[in-house]
Amino acid sequence: MDSDARHALLADVDRVCDLVGTTLGPFGTNKLVVESGGRVTTTASSSLLLERLELDDPATTLLRDAATDFRDERGDGSTRMVLLTGALLSQADDLIERGLHPTVVARGYRDAFDVAIDRLDARARPLSLVGAERVAETALTGTRNPATRRHVSEAIANAVTDASADDSVDGGRASVDVVARIGGVGDTELVDGVVIETPLVSEAMPRRQRDAGVALLSSTVDVPRLGGATDSSERSISLDVDSFEDRADIGAYERDQFRRTLSDAAEAGCRFIATQGAINDRVKTRVADAGITAIERVDDDVMRRLVRNTGGQVVPTLEDATPETMGTADVGFERLAGREFVTVEGTAERVYTLLCRAPDPRSVSAFEASATSAISATFHALADERVVPGGGATEIDLERSVREAARGTASREQLAMEGFARALTAIPRQLAASAGLDGWTGVLRLRVAHTEGRSSMGVDALSGEIRDVLDADPVVEPRRLQRDILGAATDLAVQLIRIDGQLSASDLADDEPTPPVQ
Repeated sequence: MDSDARHALLADVDRVCDLVGTTLGPFGTNKLVVESGGRVTTTASSSLLLERLELDDPATTLLRDAATDFRDERGDGSTRMVLLTGALLSQADDLIERGLHPTVVARGYRDAFDVAIDRLDARARPLSLVGAERVAETALTGTRNPATRRHVSEAIANAVTDASADDSVDGGRASVDVVARIGGVGDTELVDGVVIETPLVSEAMPRRQRDAGVALLSSTVDVPRLGGATDSSERSISLDVDSFEDRADIGAYERDQFRRTLSDAAEAGCRFIATQGAINDRVKTRVADAGITAIERVDDDVMRRLVRNTGGQVVPTLEDATPETMGTADVGFERLAGREFVTVEGTAERVYTLLCRAPDPRSVSAFEASATSAISATFHALADERVVPGGGATEIDLERSVREAARGTASREQLAMEGFARALTAIPRQLAASAGLDGWTGVLRLRVAHTEGRSSMGVDALSGEIRDVLDADPVVEPRRLQRDILGAATDLAVQLIRIDGQLSASDLADDEPTPPVQ
């Protein structure tokens, strides 16, 4: 690939990174995305923005896939990862234009990354100095109301701490779910259990069940048909019916079988049914008459949470629901803001739901994404028990360390290390700009402060000032997440700058077919 083609490739990625990077922080700018079909989306979410952009270039598609994977695996930090990747690529493009080989740039970036990680580990502080709620509050950018931020952050910290202390929870971001709906922000609450937005299958069903046996099913609840899909017999049955009376007898037998199955389940303690299939209209009244509450069409994620929370097992049919396969929970239905919610408070693993409220659909989406990020950041902090100053303070400190290491490097990699250091300032510069400050002036002020030994000076975007972010109301981030962001951005940048050609897989065949061997 010639220099012009490489420059064009990196420039496309750099433009997307700059666009996504402006959404960083609590005052990140919104984007109005108008899709080709006429759909209009207003968002400050980097992941939603990348999803909505119609990217055809292979390099930008690779960037989007990397950001999506990072978000799925870590839950937070994808915006910073994309912004840092763009800054690294911009620096690399300049260095390559000045004659530095891409391999030298890649080696220099790797050396700089090692220096940055060593410094990051050295400056990390124990989580106990600030508390998990401060990590959650830093990541909770979906609301700027101080009281709401404090309330929601404390709820997240309590839930995540509780879930992390349970050995049966696998690091468990899945232990804390977020459900966001329209309503008053002050109504946001943390629920100990699984919250599902769904109506009862019948208004005649009980709305409260205490210490209920929970049957978790994977198929439709209906009267079984002899030889049909809902029949549990292993043999296929073929019936030759000649009269109306025979048909009526078969129908009576099937209904009697369902009544016995329902009665057996109720006697075994079943008081709540959650099925991934449907509950047929002709049996809803019978289920309600048996004193059983039921919901239908439960998706896979909710079913997994119900399994963990109630201790039950997913079985095919109601006939398979036994005391050994059923879980236990308190179940309640209530209507909030015109919507039906069921709350399942199980007795097995601790599972929480943060029920968020926001005044309009766009705010609901932003609040939900922000709360999900705060949950993930808190899990990272509790897993590692180490944090670093936020607000760009850590990036400025790492920049100084990498620059010092570069000055002691005699090879050409020194230039690449200096480029890596300059790229690190993209994050504090963007935070300062989004807070209403001049980006470069903010970086210079931070550099001066860090040179004077004030290494925890950073940008407080909410207050719009540069201050010691470890003082009152600390702004802190998980060390482990910072390591992952640096690593992912460096790997992606190195991968892209080492591309020397773009090939179409359909054009790899020889122009002339190879003659057959005689």
